[in-house]
Parts: sequence; structure tokens; C-alpha cells
Amino acid sequence: MPTSEFYHDLAPCRDFSAALAGDCFVAVPDDWIVVATDVVNSTRAIEDGHYKDVTVAGAVSTISVANITGSLDFPFFFGGDGMVFLLPSRYRRQVTAVLSDVRRVVRATSGLELRAGILPVKTLRTMGADIAIGKVRITARYTQAVASGSALALVDEILKGRVEADMEFPPEASEEDDLRADFRGFSCRWQDIPSRFGETMSLIVEQTGTTDDGRSGLQAAQAAVDEIVRDRTRAHPLSVEAQVTRSSTAVAGPEAHVRARGRRGLRVVLQRLRIGLEVAAVRFALATGLPLRGEGKRLRDVREDNIRNADVYKIDGTLKMTLAISPGDRRHLVERLESLHREGAIRFGWHTSDRAIMTCLIHTNHEDEVHFVDSADGGYAAAAKMLKASRDTTAG
Repeated sequence: MPTSEFYHDLAPCRDFSAALAGDCFVAVPDDWIVVATDVVNSTRAIEDGHYKDVTVAGAVSTISVANITGSLDFPFFFGGDGMVFLLPSRYRRQVTAVLSDVRRVVRATSGLELRAGILPVKTLRTMGADIAIGKVRITARYTQAVASGSALALVDEILKGRVEADMEFPPEASEEDDLRADFRGFSCRWQDIPSRFGETMSLIVEQTGTTDDGRSGLQAAQAAVDEIVRDRTRAHPLSVEAQVTRSSTAVAGPEAHVRARGRRGLRVVLQRLRIGLEVAAVRFALATGLPLRGEGKRLRDVREDNIRNADVYKIDGTLKMTLAISPGDRRHLVERLESLHREGAIRFGWHTSDRAIMTCLIHTNHEDEVHFVDSADGGYAAAAKMLKASRDTTAG
């Protein structure tokens, strides 16, 4: 049977709790491919203050792939300094060419090197790793993929050269190459958003067993979060109030340079002017309440849409979340997670800042919309570094 519509045809999970219980996953077809990107030396780039450029490098690859498929209706997972996608193999040639161009544009705009790799699902299974996919309908404009299995973690190890496998690595394109990445729908014009409780926490939890009372490690970690933050809605790292004056042309440099494809001069000036007009239109709609529309949405609803369609909770074989949290609650949560670690149920990594960063993808030819949210100054990339150190300590 044709498998190209596999993900589109999946019935959504009831909610994230059902996904954590493993109730709604289906094995990914062997003839699909896994595509991964990763910023080389992202830790150094973040330490040097380029955390937004690191995030942008992942986002632009996502919108480029979405502009090949015609929508964001495919599984994708944001990891702070990179992305993972799953796609039917018929897209392999186009994705290879587009990622080559994305690599060139990322280097030209920020000086960062973006790794990219492509591997068949079947190859991962022959290596002893598996992957199953589900999805959760968040809003009418955003459906989020969830994943189980060890395959995505293995892909990351292969991409970074820690495990050998027959992965295809798209070369970096030259300006003369024919196929160019399409960045329409990419937006990065929001200032860092302060936490309403003092801290924004990025957390990654990896399951290693069950608790003494028989719960899975991820379910126990989620229960600890729910008990301590009490209201996951209030723990959302974005709020309407914090976004009131946060859209700005002053921070739109990454977007302008990406849209100018890494070129300088007049192209960047023109892109900044375009962004300035769009920001002004949003502010006018917010101030007047007029039902102005852009890219399929009402501009006066942009702050609420950012919250509703934000990618702040993820299940990708691990549990990832970004939370607004008080310093006291964060210390309490870390203590609870350390207790679960001592039980042998989980490993985890975390990072905190006093603010969040947001990168937006709004598909121009479809209703799809997603806002990648992370804590500033490191986020998921720093949390992943801590998690790896925990793995290495355990292995040692």
C-alpha cells in the first residue's frame, strides 16, 4: 500500500497524557526517511551570545521543508540547536538539494555551520532502533507530532559522528546551484519574552526504567511537574501581557538576512522595510481592534495565537518542555527529578534563563502555524548537554 499519506491519515491522540501512556503510536513505514540538522559547536555559539542564530538555523530548515511538501503536515521535532523531520522517501532528492542551500544561507547569515543528514527508517531498524509516531491536535492551525522509540536519539548520535552508519550528508550549496530553499513563512521579530515567575526553564527527561510504584519514568516526571507548577496553562512561557511591546524591527536582523539569502546591502534594507511594515500593521490592528488579516489570520489575535500554537511541550522519545517557573518551584522540581533519577527511572537535563525566545513559522499557502519556544542563553541545547553528561557518567 502507498505510505505517503501515513502521517496525514493518523487519528490524533486524545491528548499528551494518552501519548505518554503509549496509546496512540503507529510504526513509521520502512520506506520513510529521517532528516536531521544540527548546529556545529552550538555550545560555543550560545556562550558567545548567538543563541537566537542557533535557533533560527533549525527553524529555517523546517519552513524550507514545509515549502516543499506544501504544509507543515509532517512530523518535526525542535531540539534547540537542530531539527528532526520524518518524510516519505519521494521527497528525498528535493530535501537533499534544499538542505544544501539552507546550509549555505545559514553560514552566510550567521557564520554558523549547519550539519544535515538523511537516513532511511529501514536502516535504523536494522541497527536495532525503532520509531513510532502519533500526533496531538493542539489547535485548528497546529498539529504536533509525538514519537516513541530510540531511533531519533540514534540519529543524533550518527549525525554528530559518534556512531557510524550509512547516512547521506548533503553538501553545502554554492550560489550557482539551481534549487533554492524557500523561506516564505519564516518570522523572527520578537524580543526575548520575560518570565512572569522569574525563570524560564527548558527541561529534557529521558526514561531509563520505572518507578518503585510501577509508573513509567516519563509519566512520573510529568506527574512531578504537574504537582509543582499546578497549572500548566499558567506555566506557559508566553503571556499576552509579556508580548505587548515585544514585536520589533530592532531584533529582526536574522529574519531580514535569511530572506535576503545571506546577501548584504540593498536586499537586507528592503527586507527590513518589509518587516517594518508588517510589524506596524500588527501594532495598528492590536491598537484599533480592526479585523485586519495577514497570512490567513486576524492580526489583532497574534499574541493569543502565539500562545495557542506554541511548541512548548514535546514527546520525541524523551519528554521536553519549556516552563515559566519561580526559582523556588524550579529547585523543588529538580529535587523531585533527582529522586526519580536515583530510583533508576529517568535521566534529565535542564537550563534556566529569565526569559524565553520565540521563532515563528506561518505557512503562507496553508493554515499551518507553529511557534518554537525555548529559554534564552542555551535552552534545550544546554539541557541536552547536561543530559549527555548524565548518560556518560552512568556509562562510566
